[in-house]
Amino acid sequence: MKAFHLLLFNGSFIFPECILIFGLILLLMIDSTSDQKDRPWFYFISSTSLVISIMALLFRWREEPIISFSGNFQTNNFNKIFQFFILLCSTLCITLSVEYIECTEMAITEFLLFVLTATLGGMFLCGTNDLITIFVAPECFSLCSYLFSGYTKRYLWSNEATMKYLLMGGASSSILVHGFSWLYDSSGGGGRSSFKKL
Repeated sequence: MKAFHLLLFNGSFIFPECILIFGLILLLMIDSTSDQKDRPWFYFISSTSLVISIMALLFRWREEPIISFSGNFQTNNFNKIFQFFILLCSTLCITLSVEYIECTEMAITEFLLFVLTATLGGMFLCGTNDLITIFVAPECFSLCSYLFSGYTKRYLWSNEATMKYLLMGGASSSILVHGFSWLYDSSGGGGRSSFKKL
């Protein structure tokens, strides 16, 4: 019970991100139980979750800086500026892509899932305070970018771009992890306070 209360306490500091996670789950549930005639609902759910996240971010603008999840995540007004920019860009991306998706008759659910997941990764990246979360958040963002490049899988150049993107991303991620392991070993931890000892 104590762990559940601790999770609720920490989860309240990432309320905008929790709204996006709820929107992702709702999209998956509706997609698995309905047909393609409900396309307007997919746009509505994804856009609404992004707008509500923006509103939640703006309502909590003047709060003091807070460190949660055992020092792995930090919330302050500087982070919220970048989170607001990411949410705004994702909202515009979905709004401006409606006509393109309808003309090309591509799968709308996958597109919206990629956008929301990339947004979620970008928002977590803004508030990271630990080496592990600094690595996991960009991976969440970059994996969606790989999938975006291969989204139009009917075209040969799309498959080629995905393969090149995946190989280059995997190589850069391995180099990043190797560098982080040196930092983690020399500092004795992954938090920002551990780096002060260096």
